[in-house]
Amino acid sequence: MPPWGGQSFMYSRREFGKLALAGIPAAVTRAQSRAGVTLVAGIPFGVETFSFHDLPSAGDSRLIPTLIQDMKDAGIAECEIMSGHVEPMGSYATGWWVATRRAAGYTKMREEARRWRLTVPMDYYRAVRKQFEDSGLRMYLYNVNFNETFTDDERDRTFEAAKVLGVDGFSSSTVLSEAKRLVPFVERHKMYVAMHNHNNLVDPDQFATPGSFEKALDMSPYFKATLDIGHYVAGNNDPVAFIEKHHDRIVNIHVRDRKRDNGRNMPFGQGDTPIKEVLRLIRDKRYPIRCYIEYEYGSFLSSTEEVKRCFAYCKEVLA
Repeated sequence: MPPWGGQSFMYSRREFGKLALAGIPAAVTRAQSRAGVTLVAGIPFGVETFSFHDLPSAGDSRLIPTLIQDMKDAGIAECEIMSGHVEPMGSYATGWWVATRRAAGYTKMREEARRWRLTVPMDYYRAVRKQFEDSGLRMYLYNVNFNETFTDDERDRTFEAAKVLGVDGFSSSTVLSEAKRLVPFVERHKMYVAMHNHNNLVDPDQFATPGSFEKALDMSPYFKATLDIGHYVAGNNDPVAFIEKHHDRIVNIHVRDRKRDNGRNMPFGQGDTPIKEVLRLIRDKRYPIRCYIEYEYGSFLSSTEEVKRCFAYCKEVLA
């Protein structure tokens, strides 16, 4: 086990690179940075911003400052940020409402969201990035749920926005048919999309099984995986086996606990998800996989307090 145990540290990407090249355990050094990373036992930790349920509404100028403060309070320096937390139209800009409800009113809102996305100055995204960087935090992934409601111009514009935000790539709860449409975009922009799974085992277009992931990974080297280990277990799959086989194509995992057989979300350590085994595998094998906390099980406490509890559990099993 690394000598720094379960402590977490924040340091810059540049400092981390220098330390790693020098063969020095980066986490033994605490450093201030403009774009931090939180390490626990050598593993970079982050948070999916969906975890913060108490944020102001999309489009509210207080949303990003509140999100930044929540991350600071949780002691986590990087995130996978939802497009609904960046774009003022929220879920309408992702097409999720249209894809699921198909109502005329939602379609109109989706069209308005598209117009906003295609015309907003890129300075809007630069301003979001600056707020994070000025706070010593980092957006690592942009969570955009690409689907058939996106036009090609909209896909292109979303990739350009991601570059301005400064993220490394996308995480996306999408489907195999959309992945095929995305191939020319990832290859033209040279930016990856990491497919995020759920546990819908009925629809063959969904990412839910090892085979569905592998079909996408075969389409392009720019396709990767965001493995939600809780959803994967709810679909009665083995996340340890998947990580061992595909660790070189996994960007990050979403750490959550669920019961098998499409069971419900549970507090960490109370479900069937082998969180301990997964985290220790990544640590011991030194896989370059980021571990992002995703809180969804419900509580009387604030979401920030629950994220802190989830993070504390992860640190405990790695100590």
